[in-house]
Amino acid sequence: MSKLQITNFKLQTLGSILVPIFLFTAIPQAITDQELVEVTFQIKSPEYNQAVFSDYSLDASYLFQNIYKTEISTRTFDLMSSDPRINYVQRDSKMTAAEISVTQLVTANDPFFTLDATKEDRQWYLPKTQIPDAWEYTKGSTAVTVAIIDTGIHASHIELNDGRVGPGYDVFKKEIIPSGGNSDDNGHGTAVAGVVGAIPNNQKGIAGVNWNVRLMPVKTLAADGTGDTSDVAAGIVWAADNGANIINLSMGGPGFGNDMTLSNAISYAYNKGLLLVSAAGNDTADVGNSLDKNPIYPVCGDNGENMIIGVAATDINDQKAGFSNFGAICLDIAAPGKKIITTTYLPSDPANNLLIYGSGTSLATPIVSGVAALLKAQNPNLSNVEIRNLLLRSVDNIDGVNQTSCLGSSCNGLLGKGRINALNAIKPQPIPNGTLMRDLGTGDIYFLVNGTKRLVIPSVFVERGFDLNVVVSDTKNELANFSLVLALTPPEGTLIKSSNDQQVYIINSEMKRPLTYLVFISRGYKFSDIKVLPTAEVAAFTTGEWYWPPDGTMVLIKDDPTVFVMDQGVRRPSTYFVFTQRNLSFKNVVNVTRDEFGHIPVPRDNYWLAPLDGTLIKSDTDPGIYVIENGTKRLMSFEAFAGRGYLFSSVKTLPQAEVEVVSPGLPILN
Repeated sequence: MSKLQITNFKLQTLGSILVPIFLFTAIPQAITDQELVEVTFQIKSPEYNQAVFSDYSLDASYLFQNIYKTEISTRTFDLMSSDPRINYVQRDSKMTAAEISVTQLVTANDPFFTLDATKEDRQWYLPKTQIPDAWEYTKGSTAVTVAIIDTGIHASHIELNDGRVGPGYDVFKKEIIPSGGNSDDNGHGTAVAGVVGAIPNNQKGIAGVNWNVRLMPVKTLAADGTGDTSDVAAGIVWAADNGANIINLSMGGPGFGNDMTLSNAISYAYNKGLLLVSAAGNDTADVGNSLDKNPIYPVCGDNGENMIIGVAATDINDQKAGFSNFGAICLDIAAPGKKIITTTYLPSDPANNLLIYGSGTSLATPIVSGVAALLKAQNPNLSNVEIRNLLLRSVDNIDGVNQTSCLGSSCNGLLGKGRINALNAIKPQPIPNGTLMRDLGTGDIYFLVNGTKRLVIPSVFVERGFDLNVVVSDTKNELANFSLVLALTPPEGTLIKSSNDQQVYIINSEMKRPLTYLVFISRGYKFSDIKVLPTAEVAAFTTGEWYWPPDGTMVLIKDDPTVFVMDQGVRRPSTYFVFTQRNLSFKNVVNVTRDEFGHIPVPRDNYWLAPLDGTLIKSDTDPGIYVIENGTKRLMSFEAFAGRGYLFSSVKTLPQAEVEVVSPGLPILN
């Protein structure tokens, strides 16, 4: 463990306020067996609690899910790490509010709202993301609660004091924050809250993304803007258990990649249906850091799934804000985060009605949380996954202006899907082909294409590799506008049979086509490739004609000497001349039953298998000479015969009956 020593300090001017900025130097210190470390641990079962606490003389505070927080020696840490009664024990790490760089304090009695996305001294980010246009569809709802996991909220701020700040929780005091109570001793949480839901249309300064919303203060960061990961985890769980719909996490820290306490809290909230939104974090060098190489948490704590929407920051020109981190793995979307006007709190200001121009991913994140709240207000039945998908598929592409913004290289794919666009997310959009939509009444899922809906049965959903995370719910009764057609089949070429029938089918041209044993064997199929499905699922697919053997297959039926050859999907009888000319062998002829033979498609023209293209033929009763082209016989004039340089010695004389069964083509005159 290292101690921090103040080595220098300077004063930075924020408007008329002088703020001391302290610079710290880490002094290494040797770790001993008796050094105390803050940890969190989870006991496998409550039945072990008393014994574990007794064995290690623990004095620990309960967090959630039988997870506790305490301070122990490194020796005890090692012992607990190998105790089979304990799932894990880990050092607690620090979270820090993602820094907001304050460039100017402004008074709260100026109208800073604007519809002009080029006015950087106003709320340019609202028209930039088309939030005012989205207000035509919804202005939010007090039934939607956004939890601000942060330093608290100064609820008496003139832009937040109409009752929109509801009750919350202080993890340090372990007590409820009353509705309208002031809980911020730093200003960061109040700044975040103002972006989500500052009172609009009141001539006092700014408008939040939501006109109507419930803000839940969950204080997990102290007055210095820092807090333990375990406290953040406890705050997430409290918010999930107390009515939050969306959790805003404008914070970050290197932490530990396998922080199980934070991971459990994120999973808990996500699985309860909450949407979690987290900041990408700011790089102090003002160039951004690659989260793929140096992840921070919680934004990178997705537990192997996309449980958190990671947010990068952009400027007025849609370029990556210099300070914003970037990465392909942790980030999902970008939002304005440079020179954002919002509310704040400073202990030194008696009125506490300050507004600031601030910059940071901390302020980009609540824009995304705010738009998510608008979506939830518009469609209360939307799940967290559906809200996430709506946000990500409705972005504006900003790759073109970010070709050198990520450490001099392209940011393509490193700022999420694009920059958020509220109108695109909220306005009813044409449903794209390939959309998977769930009927909320029956639970059935349909595949939508060209104005039709096709039922997707469970086995097909799996066989086609569909993802439940992309299924959208029919909250607007839109399925009624689609015509019901055939059920969607498994992928082309899939072999299926029902659980109570031996008939095997192949999926071909969106139908199930029965196979004979001949076809199954001649096509080299394996019984291990057959998917056995419930009878009802097989019955849902449209039945097509019997599937045919591959071209070149030769079949013979009992009591008939004619050999049939598969050609272009149909059976064609072959003359002896054609059989030998094509070097076919009787040992490859397959004997089939008349029933199997009846399932092989018959040519519509009733013609036989033709000689090879280029063959010259004539009948033994007619002097006319034909050339075989494209499987047809073409009668040639003498001029055409001579002009092509043919020789009479090359002409094959066949019985008239064999010439007659070859399909005729147009004559060749010259």
